Amino acid sequence: MKKPPFPDKICLKPFEYLEIGTPKNGKVDCYSCCPTILPKPTGNLSKNTIEEVWNSDVYKDIRESIVDSSYRFCRHDLCPEIQSENLLDLGVVENTDFLRALKSGDYTALGNPKEINLAYDQTCNLACPSCRRDYITTNSEDNDAIMAKITEDILSRDLTNTKIIACSSGDPFVSKHFRHLLFNLEGEKHPGLEIQLMTNGLMFNKLAWQKLHKVHKNIKMTCVSIDASKPETYAITRRGGNWDTLMENLIFLSLLRERGELSFLRLDFVVQDHNYKEIPEFIALGEKFKVDQVFFQKVANWGTFSPIEYKERQVYNEEHPDFQQFLKVIKSEEMRKPIVNPGNFGHWVGPLKKKHSFNLINAVRHSLRKRWRGLQKQKASKKPA
Repeated sequence: MKKPPFPDKICLKPFEYLEIGTPKNGKVDCYSCCPTILPKPTGNLSKNTIEEVWNSDVYKDIRESIVDSSYRFCRHDLCPEIQSENLLDLGVVENTDFLRALKSGDYTALGNPKEINLAYDQTCNLACPSCRRDYITTNSEDNDAIMAKITEDILSRDLTNTKIIACSSGDPFVSKHFRHLLFNLEGEKHPGLEIQLMTNGLMFNKLAWQKLHKVHKNIKMTCVSIDASKPETYAITRRGGNWDTLMENLIFLSLLRERGELSFLRLDFVVQDHNYKEIPEFIALGEKFKVDQVFFQKVANWGTFSPIEYKERQVYNEEHPDFQQFLKVIKSEEMRKPIVNPGNFGHWVGPLKKKHSFNLINAVRHSLRKRWRGLQKQKASKKPA
């Protein structure tokens, strides 16, 4: 019998995370991870509540695939935690809901999601080829109504000790729904609320920062997607963007980070054939703006590329004509700098040195569970055929 690929390791994503996808044909699919990594929908928010989706049979199946170490629903090649060998050891897990579920075997009784990714509005001021074929600046009347309802539902929820991600589908400062949410959410009413902003940075300026005043202390991470280190390449990878405006806003964000008003600032880079040679310069750009991290990930096909086009973009594929040049770049010394998070390129760069706080009680539990499983196997092997 084939052994599971990740014994004694755990990914907490399906036990903590819920992503609300974009409405299509009256449906609002939800996911337990980024849909490029784990594409199986977990429920339909247009018919079910967040709680019903969170406790669905599909979520249960996905969680069991993590506990049995098979990860059978996951794209192993695209997962940054798997590729960077950074899955958690069970002994350092501190999520009491998860530990209770692990003990009881009931993977639906997990309380509320600890992390909600708001990906239901694709509105953006850019038309990046890696994301879409054209600009998306308006929504249909029906979808607009669905999005407005979801936004009000989120605003009315108790978000205590919850992480909100806004947004991985478009830009939070362009979408009227996400602006309404972020500018009206009162952080003080939700102890422990954390917000992760994912933006192209073009509209994250002083005015936007002022309008975010109710959640300044709640913004724990800001990710700015750039995909280039030169304006010429930026014009290809971030179609419709303005390099000078971006640089001005990065100066402002860097100043906020330096003053401690932003907790964590990250620059993101989707690697493809157009930009891979600029990886070292992008790392230098991150150092220039004194960001906490630069993050790399493989270009995905969101239905924007034909099979031939996608193959051309995948410079990290061994069959690509530029693969050997790419390999020299990805294995360069620059990629080993502390500022670098290699994402799903970790198998070339090496595992991330992540600091996990050691929990003695959980470590003992893990050791006992491992010993118990060993005893069960011994008993099973002694049973007569």
